[in-house]
Amino acid sequence: MARLLFTARQFGSLADPINQKTNTELADLIGKPVQFMHQTHSNNLHLISTIETAKEDTDSLITDNKDLALAVRVADCIPLLLYSKNLVAAVHVGRKGLLNEVASKTVAKMKSLGAEKIYGLAGPHICGNCYEVGTQMAEEIYRTHPATKGKKDHLNLFSGLKEQLQDITLENIDICTKENIHYFSYRAAAEAGRQVGVISL
Repeated sequence: MARLLFTARQFGSLADPINQKTNTELADLIGKPVQFMHQTHSNNLHLISTIETAKEDTDSLITDNKDLALAVRVADCIPLLLYSKNLVAAVHVGRKGLLNEVASKTVAKMKSLGAEKIYGLAGPHICGNCYEVGTQMAEEIYRTHPATKGKKDHLNLFSGLKEQLQDITLENIDICTKENIHYFSYRAAAEAGRQVGVISL
């Protein structure tokens, strides 16, 4: 059974993926070394077998190693944690990640590696009532990802993600980072701080 956790402001910021102090504290919390990535809103993914330095230009990590954990850092984007009987993944899904289908690519890779039933949990992220974008951008995204449409000029990232991942069981922890003061939010206060989602087998 996979182990999942999401940190909040109280744990401190994990904005720097190579900060030894916070990484050690997180590893102590989950009881395993934690693999980070340098996220760039790409759809690049990596299969991890042993702990490495933070993976460059990566927004999705997958492992079948029970002796390590995977982390995704966020402020308002979705920290998506995926798991099956033999594999887990940590995925960074923001607006660009939704458009480049990083989550769909990760699910496909997990299936190619033998995952059958896949489950997903979307951690704290900005909700559809708070994620406002420009009218032109909103209309362009609505055309290709209609499920993101709700309040005028706002994007519902989770609804768009659920539309993409119809072949897995996907749930939302339903906490908005902009509305909830216990979480870092770039949209709320232009904060540099980051919380993380962590998963391990």
